[in-house]
Amino acid sequence: MKSAATSAWQKAAGYALLALLLIRLVALWAIPLTDTTEARYAEIARKMLETGNWVTPLHDYGVPFWAKPPLSTWLSAASMGLFGVNEFAARLPALLLALATLWLTADLMRRRAGRDAALATALMLAGGLLFYGAAGTVMTDPSLLFCVALSLVAFWHAMNGGSRLWRYAFFAGLGLGLLAKGPLDVVLVGMPIFFWVLIRNEWKRLWTELPWMTGTLLAAAIALPWYVWAEIRTPGFLNYFIMGEHVSRFLDSGWKGDKYGFAHATTRGMIWPYALGALFPWSLAMLAWLACRARRLPAIVRAGENDGWLLYLSLWTVMTLLFFTMSGNIIFPYSLPMLPGAALLMAELWRRDLSPRSGRALPWLALASGLLVLAAIGLQRYDGAKYFRTQKPVIAAWQAQQPQAGAMLFYWDSRREFSAEFYSQGKVRTTANPQAITALLAAHPGSWIVTEQRDFASLPPAIAAGYVRAAEFPVMKDRMLLLRPAAGH
Repeated sequence: MKSAATSAWQKAAGYALLALLLIRLVALWAIPLTDTTEARYAEIARKMLETGNWVTPLHDYGVPFWAKPPLSTWLSAASMGLFGVNEFAARLPALLLALATLWLTADLMRRRAGRDAALATALMLAGGLLFYGAAGTVMTDPSLLFCVALSLVAFWHAMNGGSRLWRYAFFAGLGLGLLAKGPLDVVLVGMPIFFWVLIRNEWKRLWTELPWMTGTLLAAAIALPWYVWAEIRTPGFLNYFIMGEHVSRFLDSGWKGDKYGFAHATTRGMIWPYALGALFPWSLAMLAWLACRARRLPAIVRAGENDGWLLYLSLWTVMTLLFFTMSGNIIFPYSLPMLPGAALLMAELWRRDLSPRSGRALPWLALASGLLVLAAIGLQRYDGAKYFRTQKPVIAAWQAQQPQAGAMLFYWDSRREFSAEFYSQGKVRTTANPQAITALLAAHPGSWIVTEQRDFASLPPAIAAGYVRAAEFPVMKDRMLLLRPAAGH
């Protein structure tokens, strides 16, 4: 029979998880899409929906986006097709993928160790800073997270008497992962499995427990048609995507071949500090936990260990970090695929701990990331222009003026503001070329102009003479000028 203390802890854990979900749902709607990354992926999805081109994601009209496969773009475009073109719909698939990952991870622990351990796993995963931030952010990483988790969870089930469905789910995860991020998915799944099998000498069971022939055909059937079709539609895609994005990007910190932005040159090994930040607050809590239990840690690790479970979780956690250690181009979200393994590992150590007080703080610690998002919502409502780079207010002001049919909004800038393109639903163009903006204005009479205040002086005088300031908008450290055609022009 369940004790009163256990029942109270389970209720607290449930309330904490519910609070995290509600806060994240509000944030989907309350915080506008920000430049550059999130607004760019949302705009790519919006263009897919608008053009009906579901094969080749578009960086701009007529310009293919070869950097990533289309799974996350498909999901955001489909969501906007159902719920309208808005930030909530664009972000919703990422939240659903995060919830699916959370379920897969917690259910794996529940089957092994019961409800309390599953709740602890859920708290540690859902309350981690990077997981919580990515759960509802428009980018490709949540789809990769789900696919890696699906394959690694399914593999453990398959190796431990799971149903035939789990055996094929392993390969389905690989196929979907190829559509989420490409060959990187296979590497991130394969590395922990390879070393787990190698250390435990499980080669025979690896071969007999998984349907390698039919499973590989399933993965190929999921992913291969799109790769072939994408190369046919835009020749050169495979060379750029495989050699550029998956070789040069990771080995060459000075890679100059990025067609869609710039390489994120970083010191090799930065993935480890990134991971500590990604695991906040658990990275700090676990350091304190380990310090208090240094003497008992060997006994905790050995307790009940006979099937390689702790080894599997440890490899799931560290292999992603080891892989990216030698990469010269990484960003903070690259540690995302290791988070379910880390949550399972921490929850397993917590479960083996004999201290009855060790779990009381878990629900409260899990809420730390939720409080940070609540603070972000508050900052957006108080003075969003100071903290979030978005063109949403500029576009809203322009649309409120009801510009004439066929009118466009031209940004006089060298930097594309993808949030402007998204919120205007494709009626924004950006240029810093005098001949180009002259031609665009001639082709679209009645169009308006937006420029940063410091760039206004570089606007061609003949054009500037035909415009007057309609409004000014602070956007972080910039001041955007909205210019309307002067009377008689």
